Amino acid sequence: MSTRNVVRFLVTASVLVTGAQASAQNLLNNPSFESDLGFDFSNPANWNGFFGGPAGTFLEAFNFTGAAPLSGSKALVTTIRGVAGQTSGNEAFTGHVQIVDGLTAGLPYELSVWARTNPNVLNGAEFRIEWQNAGGTEISRSNMPIQALLTSSYQRFSIASTAPAGATRAAIVLAVQSFDPQSSPIADTSVAWDDAAFVVVPAPGVASLIGLTGLVSLRRRR
Repeated sequence: MSTRNVVRFLVTASVLVTGAQASAQNLLNNPSFESDLGFDFSNPANWNGFFGGPAGTFLEAFNFTGAAPLSGSKALVTTIRGVAGQTSGNEAFTGHVQIVDGLTAGLPYELSVWARTNPNVLNGAEFRIEWQNAGGTEISRSNMPIQALLTSSYQRFSIASTAPAGATRAAIVLAVQSFDPQSSPIADTSVAWDDAAFVVVPAPGVASLIGLTGLVSLRRRR
């Protein structure tokens, strides 16, 4: 390839790579839970906590609990604990949700988050994408149960899913629940979450071009 053609190729590739990087921008606000969280849904674009369960159950969904974060100074902690002599804590749930607007049906998206036990997970833990239409009605959902995969160290979990027809927004949910009473006699589940991301997945051709650009640049330097 001549020098002129290499330069032309690299300029073209640079434009496409820049577009791919822009499309991979994190669509979540407050993705590392460093800022205050919401609880009244006055700002759906922030994380908003939700709770439910039998009276006496200890429920927690906060970012100022002192749990060690993956990065920064805070992590989101979601906890369900039964209280001996008061309640088993089963049939409870808690978590946080954030609404992401401006999505495009037919595009592939990826939701990822880092999570670990804090310290016990005897019940359910999951994160999910709830695809919605412009009116906020759920069309479908993609969810990933992770309770059996969690360890005491942070791990990255992800879901890749294509926005269905009619979807213009999504509810991003991180949650724990104790709907299966057979999993433990008394609910005891606490998960620390950090560094969540929701991005458009670059097209395979663009991803290949990114790699090819790097190879051409390397050859030029030799």
